Amino acid sequence: MDLTHIRILISYRDQNDPLNRKEVPTMSQNIEKEFKNLLNKEEYEALIVAFDLDETEPTKQTNIYFDTPDFKLKGLNSGLRIRMYEDKGEITLKTPIQENEKLETNDDLTLDEAKTLVEAHLMKATGNVADKLKGLGIAPGDLVILGQLSTIRYDFPGDKGTFFLDKSFYQDQMDYELEFESESLEEGALIFQNFLKLHGIKVRKAKQKIERMLAYPNSTTHH
Repeated sequence: MDLTHIRILISYRDQNDPLNRKEVPTMSQNIEKEFKNLLNKEEYEALIVAFDLDETEPTKQTNIYFDTPDFKLKGLNSGLRIRMYEDKGEITLKTPIQENEKLETNDDLTLDEAKTLVEAHLMKATGNVADKLKGLGIAPGDLVILGQLSTIRYDFPGDKGTFFLDKSFYQDQMDYELEFESESLEEGALIFQNFLKLHGIKVRKAKQKIERMLAYPNSTTHH
């Protein structure tokens, strides 16, 4: 898989769009500042060795992605998922603030609650995410499952942030990705670029996980 360039989360919103206003996060929200780069297998395995990650237990997670049949969330450059861990679940809605920065609105779920929603192909009708969706003019009952993607994730500390090393599976595909969540956009960009150079990692453009999943046949079928 030939993949080239850092993924930059660009907002294509019109300046008059209500999403464009600055929002103050609540207790159920947080602002995500992140940088991403796709890796090849050799780069991924080199980082596992360099940071002794094979001696730690990775986090296993499965993302179930939702949107309306006419992709209203995609049109707002936003994304919605139910994430299931081995012992719990959560709903996260990401809406854009500016380049490399998104507002995350969250609801915690038990694992049973998450499984029940996914098996019924439903989004939770109440809570923080439902309220945010309604504010965007989207009814939770109009949402459908687009597909799923599973990830094995390692994390390790970086300068003023945290690195996440992902191996993701969707359909018959597998890819590798490095993420860096930073406290600062400007410093984070520099730290991330320097990290890639230090470890001899080629800069590669990475589409969002949901976009990569939907690029393959049968990706709209949830199993």
